Amino acid sequence: MRPISMLAVAWVALSGISEAQEPNLNVNTPAVRTLKESMEARAATLARFKDAGQIGEGRDGLLAIRTLEGLGLGEKKGLEDLVAAENADRRALYKEILNANGLTDADAGLVMAQAARARYAAAAPNHYVQDPQTGGWVLRREQK
Repeated sequence: MRPISMLAVAWVALSGISEAQEPNLNVNTPAVRTLKESMEARAATLARFKDAGQIGEGRDGLLAIRTLEGLGLGEKKGLEDLVAAENADRRALYKEILNANGLTDADAGLVMAQAARARYAAAAPNHYVQDPQTGGWVLRREQK
């Protein structure tokens, strides 16, 4: 069984959905396609900041700023705006996933936790991810 965060366990308990009934994240609606295109347009820029260790995948399914060290004022604002735009699209994507699965906003934690696990597993080597249990930053290593 895959590990699941305490937040997701709480959401599952409150929503009445079992882990075995995880929502389908592979939703393909016009709104989802538009969101994915928007996210893809900024992916290369985000990858540069991930490569530098300045941002990482949060345990909540959102992107997080780890450090602004080494950035000028304009670059800091640009990174903050970039992360905010990415997270706005991710939140909208999670809302679309909820709708497509016939779920309510009360199930958002379950969808976000499932997405976080998928992003954690898909993270590139030498990119940071938050540990699902502790929230501490972990540098992904080359998978063998």
